Amino acid sequence: MESRIKVGFIGLGRMGLNMVSRIMETGMADLVVYNRSPEPVKIVEEMGATGASSIEDLVEKLDCKQRKIWLMLPAGEITSKVFNSLLKLLNKGDIIIDGGNSNFHETLKRHEQARIAGIKMLDAGVSGGVVAAKRGYPVMVGGDEETYNEIEKLIKLFSLDGGYKLVGGPGAGHYVKMVHNAIEYGMMQAIGEGFELLADGSYKNLDLKEIADLWNHGTIISGFLMEMVGNAFAKRPMLEGIEPWAADSGEGRWASIEAVENGVPFLVNTLALQNRFSSQKKENGLGLKLVSAMRNEFGAHPIREKT
Repeated sequence: MESRIKVGFIGLGRMGLNMVSRIMETGMADLVVYNRSPEPVKIVEEMGATGASSIEDLVEKLDCKQRKIWLMLPAGEITSKVFNSLLKLLNKGDIIIDGGNSNFHETLKRHEQARIAGIKMLDAGVSGGVVAAKRGYPVMVGGDEETYNEIEKLIKLFSLDGGYKLVGGPGAGHYVKMVHNAIEYGMMQAIGEGFELLADGSYKNLDLKEIADLWNHGTIISGFLMEMVGNAFAKRPMLEGIEPWAADSGEGRWASIEAVENGVPFLVNTLALQNRFSSQKKENGLGLKLVSAMRNEFGAHPIREKT
């Protein structure tokens, strides 16, 4: 029988809670969990995880030779604050994995901070949205191979079969995830515009859900996003009540800046980012409604309801 894994997990939001649930369902891990609000901690305690009242309490309860702590927190100040606290609490040889969507420039700085402190670190871009709670999560990991090998068994517990990989050195996991999300922007924009033409073009009253379902059977554009389109139209045949507003979560901006700095043509994905900016400023049509609805379907990202 394989030995059990003991891991600390900080951050039980949309993604984190589902990841922990998948891990606990395997029966292969002992988790100590912490979240700023206590309600999600209570949920996973009922699954058999050990709750912690603070970051310090979590580290103390991880009474193992090598502590491994997974962060699933929003990029920016929250991640920085928790990361810096852990550097002061952990021992040399312990491992921190940043599973949030941090800017890779910040990630590189954290890798260096960890190296100086004698702490091992990996960065992991996690995809799949809330629907991955059932399917498993794709994971893009950055860091050194030795540390990756020490944590791979944990990643396997919640990942999509064959859907995780060490993609490069420090920062590469977040870099690859950044580009992934920028491509996602472009694909969603193309789908949204196509369905807007179906809705407002020469043939009126087309059944958009039926077309989405048809296109998801062997066509070149079939796939996960088209499945989300079908789900969205099943709930609201013409996306009634949804504002044509779509947030940009950061990765699209970072990727566009990276493309400019490296002289890489990035036309479609940058235009998709700009269109999201446009959606936040004025009224738009069905295309952006569908982008918003798709984001809600796969990631439970908020939509704006018309009042």
